[in-house]
Amino acid sequence: SKQKINRFVGSIGAFIGFLVFIAYIPQIIANLQGSKGQPFSAFAAVSCLIWVIYGWTKEPKKDWILIFPNAAGVILGGLTFLTSL
Repeated sequence: SKQKINRFVGSIGAFIGFLVFIAYIPQIIANLQGSKGQPFSAFAAVSCLIWVIYGWTKEPKKDWILIFPNAAGVILGGLTFLTSL
């Protein structure tokens, strides 16, 4: 059914989205070792925060497929930004 396809594709998208933000970890490590990067990850963190809020307030139920990877984006994008300063 369309709902099963939607859930399957959404789950793949959420997993890939999570991997995108895991990719920030090497930059965070480099920032902490003194190789400061650009602080543009702040935009990613804010964008992810908006999607987390959207998914959290979605009716009739929360949209965990949006919340999960974007929460990682808020945390890792925020850490990348903070360590780049």
